[in-house]
Amino acid sequence: MTLMTPSDAPITQLVRAWSEGQAGASNALADQVYAELHRIASQQLQREKRPQLEAAELVNEAWLRLGQAQLAFPSRRHFFAFAALQMRRLLVDLARSASARPGQAEPVTLSLRLVDPSPQPTDTVLLGKALELLDRLDARKSQAFALTELAGFRHEEAADILEISVATLERDLRFVRTWLAARVS
Repeated sequence: MTLMTPSDAPITQLVRAWSEGQAGASNALADQVYAELHRIASQQLQREKRPQLEAAELVNEAWLRLGQAQLAFPSRRHFFAFAALQMRRLLVDLARSASARPGQAEPVTLSLRLVDPSPQPTDTVLLGKALELLDRLDARKSQAFALTELAGFRHEEAADILEISVATLERDLRFVRTWLAARVS
């Protein structure tokens, strides 16, 4: 079976070929998706206000995690959503490691829309712990929040990825914002 070249293969086909371990699929996929992954990483770093970390570093680390996950992604949206969530987890891990070293920790903030629509800085580690708890309690609601608020997907895109209606997604988001506001504040 021959793999299409990066210029003529749709990303969804490349994602599937990569998931199946086809030779050359990883490089072909990287060529097609790097710019979008870099844009996602830049947005996340901008929200974090962490100028010392480069978007390329975040993309490279997320790419390594994507490769280790060995998941089958049914669509390009699922692939980009998972990549964005991996970037978010990397930033949370970085914040945790920074706060674990006494005297060297720097404050890490995340702009987060909770009940109040204005940005509210909060500790990334605290938010990460709250989202981990929510993920154990209700994975769909946690994923809805991560996709829209952390990864920047539009409501329609996130609903499509989660295979739920936009109305259900918006109900989930209202619940998560209230639930997180009670735990983070």
